[in-house]
Amino acid sequence: MGGMFNIDSPVMNTLTKITNIIIINLCFIISCIPVITIGAAITAMYSVNLKMVRDEETYIFSFYWKAFRRNFIQSTVCWGLVVAAGSLLFFDFRFIGNMEGVIKNVFYVVIIASIIIYCVITIYVFPYIARFEDKLGTCIKNSFIIGGANIGYTIIIMLITLASLLITFYNPRIMLRALFIWIMGGFALLSFINSFFLRKVFDKYK
Repeated sequence: MGGMFNIDSPVMNTLTKITNIIIINLCFIISCIPVITIGAAITAMYSVNLKMVRDEETYIFSFYWKAFRRNFIQSTVCWGLVVAAGSLLFFDFRFIGNMEGVIKNVFYVVIIASIIIYCVITIYVFPYIARFEDKLGTCIKNSFIIGGANIGYTIIIMLITLASLLITFYNPRIMLRALFIWIMGGFALLSFINSFFLRKVFDKYK
């Protein structure tokens, strides 16, 4: 019995990770409140989780806020670009719906290709900022290149993220339960799961 609750036992390691995920999630939610800081919050969350999946010891709370401050400007600018580009793609998609004929199909192909590129960059860019030090333009370019070069992992991360969103918004009753899970630890848990695959990808580019 004593071995089960030894500090290095699998049970204690699991309980420690669960506690850390809850702490990270709380920090993430607090740092997202101003909205414009969401990019910095995502980067800080991945900074911690990319260490956790490597079992690197760190003081979760202090390391999160240190990463938040260190990457604040770059991540905030990147978040602004992500929101602007996403809004543009959304309105373009709606506008194409009013077109007719062959030109409509051509524009649909272009916009769908643009959305795929956008999703790949969005998935990788904040973890990339958390893992590497580069200029923002380089971060965005490399995020797309790395995502395309590791298409298998990219698809897995996309499917995990999409499944989480589809389950959340499946119906109002499930949405209320899912909201509770997101608040308690869902954001950090999703980031933690994705970090397992991101670690395998980023380790190729040390």
